[in-house]
Amino acid sequence: MEGVIAFGKDLGIYPFLEFDPAILVPEEWIRALCKEDKCGNYGKNYMCPPYAGSLEETRKKLARYKRGLLFQYCGQVDVKKDRKGVEETKVDFHKKVLQLEDFLNGRGVKDLWGMVGGSCSLCDECYAKVGKPCPYPEKARPSLESLAIAIIPLLETLGLDAEFHSDKITWTGCILFN
Repeated sequence: MEGVIAFGKDLGIYPFLEFDPAILVPEEWIRALCKEDKCGNYGKNYMCPPYAGSLEETRKKLARYKRGLLFQYCGQVDVKKDRKGVEETKVDFHKKVLQLEDFLNGRGVKDLWGMVGGSCSLCDECYAKVGKPCPYPEKARPSLESLAIAIIPLLETLGLDAEFHSDKITWTGCILFN
């Protein structure tokens, strides 16, 4: 793990916390929110439900990992008025998560699972909407939300800011590894 926090800070990612992945518990009530499709991604994004897998599949995959790094990335943007700016920060964060994964891979960490904030947004429009295969399956990542993890209680448990701010967007992601 040596150097990963410094590398993350260089990318503008802070705070950076190591945690036990056992605290990531998929919740049925979060998945129910997904099914209500309030974000518009249910069945329309390969990294969101129902494509993200069942809660049981998610629990089994989470159980494979013994260590985790949770981190946040903030972007100064008018959250209510600048949807394009919010989306740009989400894509930027996704790319930073991939850079962190590459950094860890370069230091011998091969079995890892990265998660982004919100939803996968590498493409302007997910190919799931038109039934075509994902063009970037090696780069597509789920979010903690899409895996039915309750973000606000998680942040509160870890002592991190869980508030929404009108002048900045904060994305939360993590990388699990062994």
